[in-house]
Amino acid sequence: MFSKVSLFMRTIIGIVIILFVSSECFATQYKRDILTDSIQQVVDSNVTVEVNADNVHINTSYASNIEKELSCKNEVEAMKTSLMTHSLKTDMTWWSLPWLATGIALRHERKQIKSIRQKFQYDFHNETDDYLQYSPLLLSTGLKIAGVEGRSNWSRYLVSATASYAVMALLVNSIKYSVREQRPDGSSYNSFPSGHTATAFAAATILHKEYGLTRSPWYSIGGYLLATATGCMRVLNNRHWISDTFMGAGIGILSTELGYTIGDLVFKQKGLQRPNLKNTAFFSNQPSFFSVQIGVGLGEQKFNVMKGSEVLKEDFERYRIRTLKLSRALSVGSEGAFFFNQHIGVGGRLRVVSCNVKNWSDLAQYSIYDLKTSLPRAKEVVDDYSLTVESNHMAEFSASGGLYLNIPLSRYLSLGSKLLLGRSYVQGVKITADVSGHQRDLDFSIKQNGGKEEFVCNVLGDKEDNGKAYATSWDFLRISANNAFTIGTGFSFNYAYKSLMVWRLFLDYDFCCRTYFTHYDPFAFLKDAARNVSFEGSSVLSPDRYVLPHVKSLKRNMSQFILGAAFSISF
Repeated sequence: MFSKVSLFMRTIIGIVIILFVSSECFATQYKRDILTDSIQQVVDSNVTVEVNADNVHINTSYASNIEKELSCKNEVEAMKTSLMTHSLKTDMTWWSLPWLATGIALRHERKQIKSIRQKFQYDFHNETDDYLQYSPLLLSTGLKIAGVEGRSNWSRYLVSATASYAVMALLVNSIKYSVREQRPDGSSYNSFPSGHTATAFAAATILHKEYGLTRSPWYSIGGYLLATATGCMRVLNNRHWISDTFMGAGIGILSTELGYTIGDLVFKQKGLQRPNLKNTAFFSNQPSFFSVQIGVGLGEQKFNVMKGSEVLKEDFERYRIRTLKLSRALSVGSEGAFFFNQHIGVGGRLRVVSCNVKNWSDLAQYSIYDLKTSLPRAKEVVDDYSLTVESNHMAEFSASGGLYLNIPLSRYLSLGSKLLLGRSYVQGVKITADVSGHQRDLDFSIKQNGGKEEFVCNVLGDKEDNGKAYATSWDFLRISANNAFTIGTGFSFNYAYKSLMVWRLFLDYDFCCRTYFTHYDPFAFLKDAARNVSFEGSSVLSPDRYVLPHVKSLKRNMSQFILGAAFSISF
């Protein structure tokens, strides 16, 4: 189904899924929040509390004797115990589903994301991810060994964690050897999904449940940062497509949710040590967040890179590529902010954006034999000539920081905005040429063509007068851009789904003024093809001064809207 739907529509579908599964637990969550507030009131004012299965009733009369005070304390303890009661309906989260849906959707964009890796970190190789995947689990186990009380005692923890990894291993390997996706490095056919990423996110979710929900959200943030780093390194090491890592993350999260559900069914109320700190992330007191996001660009972009260059205009007129046509952007990144109060905070964002140049491959059809005016006897110098599209994606990496704003609408909903300043780095598109042949004597001259002067290369001597063989490769056509200062803003709609978990729908706008450079060099092979060189009959040492690339710059304002969704840890 996804192959027939555009990238934009797949993103919209993913957003709908997020809203649907999030709203499923809203009513149940509200009752649990009332229960939490009731406990606090009992502790602060010694009120008596009556609890039944459907509601909470608070009797505001003060305890008048020791028996009533003891009864109140007993009821408080009973309520705390009820908060630690876990069931599939009240405790199971479905925030793994958007990760799974994104992993499926991105399978059709995996080569585009790989091109980003090829641009920025082509030679990256590091084995840290082989060990990093276990780090959240080692942290949670280490805290247990150190005597730091978490959600579960040892027996319950071991059963829940073991069940989580058993489910994860079953799901990962079943899909791996059913789909049989080839790895990007071509080493094997078990790429989808990523086992390393699934292991890391399963471990991060264990840490989140044991300590993030019960002691501090910083445990959750640390665990998911380590898991995200593991997934990124799998892509950078060229071992996995980005779709593999998103699918692996979803499987890891889902596996731990199921594993802890198994633990709850086995132990029921036994082995629970600490209740959750809060049952939801109220925006009135904890709008700080860390998020992982994915989005798409709205609208297509295009600009004339040949503007002002007669050479480029004439050579490429018939290929209709004077105007580069960029497809919708695909964006992945992370974002976080710390709020000083419920309204104002500071934070930053890291983002990678990739745009496909839709008409770029047309240039690969451009042959040396078409340049009859400049090199009439090309076949006598060239045995083989080929052009290859090395990269047809404009990839941008940006880092920015600034002011964040939050407007609470209710305990569960808020609006957000921001003003960011940063730096943007671009890797452009490129076509390379490969030429082989035999050296000949070459004579350069200048001729008039329509009132314009242009260089002409003539091959001297008979066709049989060949020199030694040569082979060369170079950048035939390259479009790049400078690093640029960026200004960004945006709006977000935030929904507190579960304890410390927030879904964010965002629309970001970024602006920069950037200079693009076009480097066109069709005759570079003549430097290697020349045996002896002359200019209008006079001998010269080298053809370098006569075989120069055409370089043109174009300054342009670029704007980009990104629509997307993000999963956030709130604190």
